[in-house]
Order: sequence, then C-alpha cells, then structure tokens
Amino acid sequence: MVHLGGGCPACAVREGRSVDTTMGFTPSEGLVMSRRSGSVDPGALTWLLRHRNVSADEIEDALNHRSGLLALSGTSADTRDLVRSRAAGGGRAAFALDVFTHRCRRGIAGMAASLSRLDALVLTGEIGEDQPEVREEVCARLSLLGLTGGLRPLVAERPEIVSAPGARVPVVVVPTGEAQQIDLETRALLAHG
Repeated sequence: MVHLGGGCPACAVREGRSVDTTMGFTPSEGLVMSRRSGSVDPGALTWLLRHRNVSADEIEDALNHRSGLLALSGTSADTRDLVRSRAAGGGRAAFALDVFTHRCRRGIAGMAASLSRLDALVLTGEIGEDQPEVREEVCARLSLLGLTGGLRPLVAERPEIVSAPGARVPVVVVPTGEAQQIDLETRALLAHG
C-alpha cells in the first residue's frame, strides 16, 4: 500500500497487518513528499551544522516544510502543478517528478522485499487517487515486480482496479476516506463510552 498525498509512506501488508514501512522514527523518513524531504543522508545534516552554522531548528523546519517536491521544483509542492509545468517544458518540474516517482518505485520495491509475494499494489492519497500521470510513471518501471503501465485514469470515488484486465499484479486505487474513518471510530467510541 502506498499513500501518496502530502505525506507519502509505503507499507508492506501481509494478512491484513503491516510488516514493513518506509517511515522511521518520524514520518519524514522514506519517500520524497510534498514539503518533506524523505530520507536524507545524516552526513548532510551534520555538515550543515558544522560548516554552515545552520541550527537544528532551521534544519528541522527545512526538512519538514521547505523540502520535497517544493524544493526540487522551486515552484510548487502540488503534483498537478508540476505535471502541467512539465508539459509546458518546465525542466525543474520534470526533475521533481522524476525524483518523486523514482523514490516511490524504490519504496515499493523495498516493501515487496518484505513479502513472499505481491498480490496487488494499492495506491491511495490525493496523488494516488487523482494523478493518473504519476500513477503511470510509478508503475510503468516496476515490471520486475509484475507491475505494468497502461493504467486507466479515473477520479476514485470507490476502490477500483486501474490496471489492465489480466494484469499479473493488479493496481488498485482506494479513496483515502480519512473523514469517514474518523466518523466511524468516533461513533463507536461514543456508543461504548
């Protein structure tokens, strides 16, 4: 399962339970995100502290609010803007999307290494749900895992398979539904409280 939104964790799920994730001590580890860096070489951070006198607070702010797609593109943290800019010849937008999709593929491959088989790739989150260009770029280069491109575009209103019929590994888009889950859990708590 890969949630592609403002934050972008990937998770390996076996029999309904998470067995691995790209997140670490904080959600900042892992994939490149809209405004978060994703994994960074710790040596780069100590270099900034020692050689550029950047404070720990400044580093934390940069890694969590001014990095990721925003920093790579120099213009936007929104993949919709970046897809449009790339189509118009925006080189930095193309670079940002290349880095983003490459890191997604690495994360998916890493999660697959924690499983004995890959039954499906589930994409969710704002980018996973309504950015067919990004979904396509992520899956088209994962043929080693049985995934292929040629995904059909949609705006997910319900879980739907977007891969071609008969695909070795189906690609499923699932709407996030965070508000609905909060509603369900709140009602359950109130009913038993």
